[in-house]
Amino acid sequence: LEFSGKYYKKALQARKSMKKEMLGLFNSADLIVGPTVPKLPHKLGEDVSPMEMYAYDVLTVPTNICGICSGVVRCGNIQGVPVGLQIQGAPLEDEKVLSAMIEFEKNY
Repeated sequence: LEFSGKYYKKALQARKSMKKEMLGLFNSADLIVGPTVPKLPHKLGEDVSPMEMYAYDVLTVPTNICGICSGVVRCGNIQGVPVGLQIQGAPLEDEKVLSAMIEFEKNY
């Protein structure tokens, strides 16, 4: 794939803005905790549009774009399907995230 410089520049600007917003959250919180995906998975073999597939990533992609650390722990089942809890921390706060994950697993 080939992309023009103007699109790449816009993507970098969007990333910078998004990262600033995301990092600002850690001024008032040590961790951000929430679901890993916004919905249960589709049935095996079911036709799913590309947009529906991308929707599964909507809560995890920001961590990658912004360079923050995160991890996922199992937090239960919904309709027999295991679900995950995503724990996010500021850049280089891996130990804090891992400690929170361990504590959650011990106490859940």
